[in-house]
Amino acid sequence: MIVKRKLYLVVVLIICTLFSLVLRLVALQIVNGNNFAMDAENLHNTTIKIQAERGKIFDRNGSPLALNIPSYEIFWRRVSNTIDKEKLKELFTLAGQDWPSIAKRIDSGANFIYLNRSADEEFLNAVKQNLTRGIEWKENKNRVYPCGELAANIVGFVGSDYGLEGIERDYEDFLKGKPGFKLAQRDAKGNILYTLDGEQTALEPGCDIYLTIDRFVQHIAERELAEIQQRFDPASAVVVVLEPKTGKILALANYPSYDPNRFGEFSASHFRNRAITDFYEPGSTFKIITASAALEERTFSPKDQIFCENGRYQLAGHTIRDVHPYGWLSFREALLYSSNIAFTKIGQKIGEKELYQYLKKFGFGEKTGIDLGGEASGLLRDVNKWSKLSIGAIPYGQEIGVTPLQLSSAVGAVANGGLLMEPFIVNEIKSGDGEIIKKNHPILKRKVISDYNAKLLTSLLVDVVESGTGKAAAINGYSVAGKTGTSQKYIPGEGYSLTKFVSSFIGYAPANNPQVLILVIVDEPKGAYYGGQVAAPSFKNIMEKTLRYLEIPPDKMRLEMAGL
Repeated sequence: MIVKRKLYLVVVLIICTLFSLVLRLVALQIVNGNNFAMDAENLHNTTIKIQAERGKIFDRNGSPLALNIPSYEIFWRRVSNTIDKEKLKELFTLAGQDWPSIAKRIDSGANFIYLNRSADEEFLNAVKQNLTRGIEWKENKNRVYPCGELAANIVGFVGSDYGLEGIERDYEDFLKGKPGFKLAQRDAKGNILYTLDGEQTALEPGCDIYLTIDRFVQHIAERELAEIQQRFDPASAVVVVLEPKTGKILALANYPSYDPNRFGEFSASHFRNRAITDFYEPGSTFKIITASAALEERTFSPKDQIFCENGRYQLAGHTIRDVHPYGWLSFREALLYSSNIAFTKIGQKIGEKELYQYLKKFGFGEKTGIDLGGEASGLLRDVNKWSKLSIGAIPYGQEIGVTPLQLSSAVGAVANGGLLMEPFIVNEIKSGDGEIIKKNHPILKRKVISDYNAKLLTSLLVDVVESGTGKAAAINGYSVAGKTGTSQKYIPGEGYSLTKFVSSFIGYAPANNPQVLILVIVDEPKGAYYGGQVAAPSFKNIMEKTLRYLEIPPDKMRLEMAGL
C-alpha cells in the first residue's frame, strides 16, 4: 500500500513537471514568442546614422570656399568560413598594415577589421581590382577649404559633427542637411558588421550658401594685410570692404588668421572675426560723425571759424592737445588738419544730448545687425553717465568703443546720402536641388542726415585726401573721400599709452558716386604709427585694385556741390 502511494506521488510529480514545462513552452513560443524573437533580432540588428552631404559655401561669383571631398572607410568582415588569405594579405599589405598581426586576429575569430579608415578614390580603385569576399567600403565626405586661409574668419570650420566657427557654425541648420539611416548587424561581441543595403530613410543634402564676399577683393585685402604685417609687425589688423549703397560686405580680412584645413594647429585667438567682435577707440576717424551732427544741426558751416588755443586746451582738469599748434581754423580746416581742440569745441557747441542722439542714430552702442554670430555692441555710455570731460573727448574719438563694422556702416551712411544700411554677408541660400530657400536684400535702417549735408561733408573729406592728413590715400583718376585716425590705446590702470596706438583710415570712392568703402585698422604698429603713414597707403592699394577689378571708371572731376 505504501509502495503504491509513493508510486502515485512520483507519477503526479512527473505529470505536474511535464505540465509546467508545457505551460512554459507555450509562454515562450506562443504568448511571448514574438517579443523574444524581436529582442534576439535587436541584439544583432541596429541602425547606423548616415550623415547627409553638407552644403557648400561660395563667394558671390560662385567660387567655392568650402567643399566636400569623398573619402572611404574600407573594411573586411567575416561572411563565411571560406577566407582567401592570399588576397587579404595583398590588400592589407597595400594598406600598409602588418599582415602577421592581422592574420592572427582573423585566426582568433575577429569578424571585422579596418583596411583603411580614410582612403582616397585612387586607393579604393586599387582595392577594387583585387577584391575578395568580405571586403566592403563606406563613403564619407571630408570638409575641405580650397582657398586655405582666404576668408577663414568668415567661413569658419567644421568639427567632427557640426560647425564650430563662422558661417559653418552660424548656418549649421541650413548646411547639415537631414541624415538617413542604414541597417547593420552586430556579432555576439557587439561589433558592427556594416551592410551596403537596407537604407531606411532618404538623405536630404544640406543647403548651399552664397556669400556677398568677392574672393578676389578678399584676396586683395588679405595680401595687403600681409604687407602690413611685414612692415609694421602689428598685434592685429582688420580690413572692411563694403558697398555703401547696399550694405553688402565684399571683404572682411583679419590678421592674424588661420588655415581651416588645419585649424587644430592654431590658437583660438586666430579664429576671431575682429571686424565684428573687437571694439576700440576710433580716434580721428570719428570726427566724421561729429562733423555730420554739426552740419545737420546747423551748428557750423564749412567757413565758420574756431579758435584752437595754439595747441593746448583745458577742460575738466585735463589738457587736450593738437599735434601741431593752431590758432584760428575754419570748420573745413579743422577737419582737414584733424584738430582735436576744434572738435572738442564743436562737440561742446552741439551739446551732450544732441550729440548723443546722433551717435545713436548712426548705430553706435548697438549691433549693426549683420547676419553673423558673435557681433559686439561696442561701448557707448548713456549720456546721463558722461563725465565733464566726455563732451570734449567723444567728439574726436575717445571714451567710445566701436567695432570696425560699426564705423564702416556709419561712414557708409555719409557716402550713401545720409541713408544707414544694414550690412549683410549672406546673399542667398539654395537647397540641394537649386531652389532658393532664402535671399537677402538691402535693408534701409533709417535716414541719419540729409542728402545735402552728406554731399557737403563728402566734399570736405575729399579735401582731407587731396590737401590734408590723408594725402597718402589719393588715387590718380579718382576722387576719394576719407579720414585718417591715430588713437592712443587706453591701458587699464595706467591711462592712455604714449607708445601703443591704433592707426586707421576710412574712405570711399568715387566720391561723387560712392561704390566702395574701405576701412583699414592697424593695432599697435611698430615704428610709424600715424594713420596717414600706416593705414592710408594700404587703403590706397586696396581701393585702387578693387576699383579696377570692379571696372569702375575713373572720375577726375571734383565733387560739385550746387549752391556751395
